[in-house]
Amino acid sequence: MLNSVITFTPQQLEKINDLRNLVEDSLNLSVGTDDIFLAKFLSFKNWHLERAYVAIHNYYDFKAENPDWMAHHHPAYFREQFLDVAARFVMPQPDKEGRPILIIKLVDVFEKYPNYLLDSAEMEDLIFESLLLLPQTQENGLTVIFDMTGFNLNFLPYVAPRITRMIHQKDKILPFKKRFVHFILGGAFISAITTLLMPLMHKEFKENTFNHDGKNFDKLRNMIGYANLPADYGGPETNKLDVNLLWNHIEKHSTYLYNLQQYHKRKRH
Repeated sequence: MLNSVITFTPQQLEKINDLRNLVEDSLNLSVGTDDIFLAKFLSFKNWHLERAYVAIHNYYDFKAENPDWMAHHHPAYFREQFLDVAARFVMPQPDKEGRPILIIKLVDVFEKYPNYLLDSAEMEDLIFESLLLLPQTQENGLTVIFDMTGFNLNFLPYVAPRITRMIHQKDKILPFKKRFVHFILGGAFISAITTLLMPLMHKEFKENTFNHDGKNFDKLRNMIGYANLPADYGGPETNKLDVNLLWNHIEKHSTYLYNLQQYHKRKRH
């Protein structure tokens, strides 16, 4: 799956070229104009040219206002931590709807990595951008299994209202055609917190978010498909999580991912 190459129809290439012209004519945008970069915003907005152009502006407005919550280190900076913590994975095959499956686990490593909260935001930004290079993600979206069974009091900053609102603002501007999030909950405490946070989430996020109790994975199997589900969450025993699969994908595209970090909106005087 991770070695796929995106191909575009003649009609899509025409839209990509139209968006390229808009971006190149902009006095504000200092961004790339390669096909894959432009296509992710067009796919995000169902290939509607003007909406895709606005989406690019919204993305870089958010980046300007929240630079710490976007990737701003070379991927190599996170290599040791990424492999050591082993909390983020991708499955080699997509779910039954053709969406890549990303797994994120909450792991308490704050003592070893005191800046883990912001490091996580950067690492996940690198992950999202790397997965947006895949045709399956641009065409079908992304499935995320977010395992919260490791939640403890050290993660409370994650769920502070200010941080939660900012995370959901970021969720709105990330150029995924669709994103489905499956929370694996562990115990009444985290279930109660999740219930309290739901009113802060935007409508589309709530519609595409599903809770699972961490013991019975029947609903997860039905929604994602048994064959490509990790063994940890009710899939075949042979479906082991391998942190290297995702890291190798990020490392393969590290130059491109680092170049993305230089894109911005110019300040108007």
